[in-house]
Amino acid sequence: MGITATADSIVAALDAADLGEPKSVVRAFLPYRDRDQLSSLTLTVMPRGIERTLSTRSGVHQVDHLVEVAVQKKVDGADESAFAAGVAVVEAATDLLAGLRLAGTPAWSCVETRIDPLMSEEHAANLRVFTSVVHARLRSHA
Repeated sequence: MGITATADSIVAALDAADLGEPKSVVRAFLPYRDRDQLSSLTLTVMPRGIERTLSTRSGVHQVDHLVEVAVQKKVDGADESAFAAGVAVVEAATDLLAGLRLAGTPAWSCVETRIDPLMSEEHAANLRVFTSVVHARLRSHA
């Protein structure tokens, strides 16, 4: 499975999940959106890198697909509850990714997740957009 297919599988999993509010989930290599496009919750799944490491003497490789999920939504005013709701969505998405296993040959498992930034202060202050990024590492052996 190539990294684009991995990202598409993550899109399908996030799209099927209940994250607490209606959402749009897409795959994109360039995650840039205008503020007006973010009136509803938007999750953008972005393939970011591939790491390949020889893991056995017999030539088996460990392959990691690095994927980022940007979570964004326009926020009106200085309502702290809107930011708290955004953080809750990010935590739910991270929990889903942390247990994710993708079928196929070879099989893929999420072995690492992290949230960085939890919330972009620059986007919140200057654009009034909640933005957070979930980083995921999916691993297989080929």
